[in-house]
Amino acid sequence: QQQQQQQQLQSLSQQPQQQSRRSSWDLFGSLGLFESRSRGNSFNMANGSFTFRGSSFNFGGGATEGRPTLIEIEQQRKAMEDESKKRDQLKQDVIEVASFLHQVRRASLDINMHENAASIRKPQPVKKLDGHTRRTMSGTVYPSPSPFEENSNVGICMLLPPDLPQGAVTIDLEQFFLRCPVDNYVTCVRWGDNTRGVPRKKKGQSESKNKARSANKFDHCCFVSMSLPGGFDHVSVKVFKTGRLQTAGCRDGEMSLTACKVVANCVSRIVNDGIAASLLQGEGNPNWLHKLCLDAPVNVRLEKESILGVFDLGFREKGFTVDMEELRLLLSHPDNSSRVCKVHVPKADIKQKVNRFQGLGVYVNKDCLTDASNNVFVNIFPTGKCTVTAASSLQQAEEVARVIGDLIIDLFVQCRKRASEDEMTNGGNAKRTRRR
Repeated sequence: QQQQQQQQLQSLSQQPQQQSRRSSWDLFGSLGLFESRSRGNSFNMANGSFTFRGSSFNFGGGATEGRPTLIEIEQQRKAMEDESKKRDQLKQDVIEVASFLHQVRRASLDINMHENAASIRKPQPVKKLDGHTRRTMSGTVYPSPSPFEENSNVGICMLLPPDLPQGAVTIDLEQFFLRCPVDNYVTCVRWGDNTRGVPRKKKGQSESKNKARSANKFDHCCFVSMSLPGGFDHVSVKVFKTGRLQTAGCRDGEMSLTACKVVANCVSRIVNDGIAASLLQGEGNPNWLHKLCLDAPVNVRLEKESILGVFDLGFREKGFTVDMEELRLLLSHPDNSSRVCKVHVPKADIKQKVNRFQGLGVYVNKDCLTDASNNVFVNIFPTGKCTVTAASSLQQAEEVARVIGDLIIDLFVQCRKRASEDEMTNGGNAKRTRRR
């Protein structure tokens, strides 16, 4: 029996590694039930129990009542380990899902914050490359704004010395109207409904308008009409009693100053006409007031000027017209508030003017201009023509033209890109529908 047992043990040791991991008691139990009896001792290989000197022992290889076997303990341990791994994996999955939901929540909050913004996207400036012309996707060259061209100048001049307090000395407008010489450059003087000289009529103006104009009384100032060299026959100067002069119909600031010097020469000639009535009124020595009139051509100065001119955006030359409603929406977008502070839409009058005269009034923000004290008004028409009014200097008017020109051209480029993208998108959808 001992030899048979050794042979069986050797054959078992030569089995694969997976079988060797099994419980030794399970392997011996598979050999069948056999007992070894020697000197009163017994050994049962089937259930892993033996008796030694009257005492019974059990190694758990076989089943006993009320006690788990080694195989059952191993199975329970593996089941607990699997359960623990499942809990850990579930915990990791929950953490990943919670992190994903947190990211989704933050993204939705960002979208909701920008939900109230207008649907129009902010136009991006198109970079200009040297030697290259900017073109649309259809090959059309982008419009290019023309330089600002000054057409008219409104100048504000002062006739009295700058150190003199305002209101201390005033001009008697009645005396100025009656004694102002009408010769050389001065052609007409008008005060209220009184006129001296020959008033120049404007082309196409009816007599009824002239009568209505003469009926309007402007007692607070005198109108001095004059003709200056160079064909400027419609220049006028308003003379106020405070000594302020305001020009109209001048080409530039230099011409406005020239017109005011003509009025100053008239003042110096009035005091030498031999009439005793004083032209200036105020507290002071009459000789000092007389000297102020004589020094008027020297003291006259240009204090402020308002530039009026035009520039063209170039749309008409390239075959485009401006959609005024779309332009109003684009200019009113909050992203353009740094350059445009207000957009004014003119109302059609009773005669219902032609659409090409119904432009947009845009107030250019003074903060985007250099040394600007007030917002500058610009009229934009469907043909692309723009007029600048009330610019304080020629440099400021040119800067306003650049700001408006760059802004509208960038808006035009943005709209053209969107139209091309929509065409491509609609064309692709149409092709897919046909294929289906």
